[in-house]
Amino acid sequence: MMLGRTTAGTSTHGTLYELDAIASVVVGGTLLIGGRGTIVGTVLGVLIFSTLSNIFTQNNLDTSVQAVAKGVIIVVAVLLQQRFAVRGAKRT
Repeated sequence: MMLGRTTAGTSTHGTLYELDAIASVVVGGTLLIGGRGTIVGTVLGVLIFSTLSNIFTQNNLDTSVQAVAKGVIIVVAVLLQQRFAVRGAKRT
């Protein structure tokens, strides 16, 4: 897809896209400690990160600001997951 967009191919295209994929899945609701996720949750996570990237790009913000914002979202998602996992363990 990057080749079609930029009409040039290099070995650096796609660098760190795997981290975006993992982050989207985690934000979509899949637990990092193992568990099941849903396609709808994953698509929702992808939409959140895509919207965030588009907004930052349209406002001419630096990519480092995007990385910090994505990191904050991931940390919040993981903290929420831990809180829900502890609550679920207490109930059983």
